[in-house]
Amino acid sequence: MRRSWMHLAGAGDSRYTMELLPALRESATPKLLVWGEDDGFQKVAYAERFAAEIPGTALVRVPRAGHLPMENAPDQVARALAGCFNTMPL
Repeated sequence: MRRSWMHLAGAGDSRYTMELLPALRESATPKLLVWGEDDGFQKVAYAERFAAEIPGTALVRVPRAGHLPMENAPDQVARALAGCFNTMPL
């Protein structure tokens, strides 16, 4: 399976994170951002900007979590995902 450049964005250099905005703005798919507040690689300011500029985007900030909030706070991430899935239209 070939991965698109957007799938690899999280592993890329943080200097290119904001270059994702145009493509994400064009997508009508609802988005959930789950972001560690203490992420030293991808600053939470990026998430705040994404949430403000991309229609249909919700942001969940995970306190005391870094770049991999699913490892630092798996219960919080699971709750955020479950909440998102439970509210999405079928």
